[in-house]
Amino acid sequence: MQGQTYLGLKTGRAKKAALRLNDLKFSLDDDNEPRRLLAELPIQNFNEKEQLRLHSTDQFPKWLFYLRHGFSLLLYGFGSKRQLLHAFAMTTLSDAGVLAVTGTFASLSAKQIIIKAASMLQRSSPTELKGCSAEVVLQRIAKAQGHLYIILHNIEGSALRSSEAQGLLAELSSMPNISLIASMDHINTPLLWDKQVAARFNWLYFDVTSYAPYALETASVPSLLVGRREESSMQGAAIVLHTLVPNARRIFSIIADQQMQEPEQGMILCCLVQTVGGMVNS
Repeated sequence: MQGQTYLGLKTGRAKKAALRLNDLKFSLDDDNEPRRLLAELPIQNFNEKEQLRLHSTDQFPKWLFYLRHGFSLLLYGFGSKRQLLHAFAMTTLSDAGVLAVTGTFASLSAKQIIIKAASMLQRSSPTELKGCSAEVVLQRIAKAQGHLYIILHNIEGSALRSSEAQGLLAELSSMPNISLIASMDHINTPLLWDKQVAARFNWLYFDVTSYAPYALETASVPSLLVGRREESSMQGAAIVLHTLVPNARRIFSIIADQQMQEPEQGMILCCLVQTVGGMVNS
């Protein structure tokens, strides 16, 4: 070793790592196992994170003051904001109802949010408003008695990024009996709004950096360890659907839409038979 040159040492065969992913003591087919192991890791910099949390909670009275004067709050910064917003609702927003919405749900729509808000203010069932247009629902909210706080986690969710959805949310937030508190994690979120929409939101920005893990926000995101396998499964399903006749694809689409709207119940068999029968007759 002492007489070898630098180039002589570099020409040798590179050593490969002895461990592989298959040598890990958990199954890569189970996405929950890696998440469980990550959750068991010790918390680092606990005191510093606690100071950040206390700094944010000290602002709760100020936030309520701004909400009562017609402003909307937009919280940003690295780290999950769900626990902070939950604490704000439980300790401070006790004078009215609170509607908490997770904006990362792929099946969520802005109309669903305003329908739920209207049903809470009118103390009625959301199904009574499903057939109404967005304008009618907003009119009912404007005429309703009482006040409602809306906490929207991740206003930049993929299902809410359209200009129509953001315009509808802005119109909702501008109503006197609605107060909006939203969070954002994408740095380009303000690009969703033009001057008119941003003015209707009437935002006040607050940095609530917490370094808290994005546990709930990433619960529906496949792990990097199993993501490729799930991606190949999705590609295979897309290939199969592409080979079906148009009517069959429409049936699967109807079933999927109904499943997303009613995840616990899905589509009733008799309704499916009637739908398929109508498609065949047409």
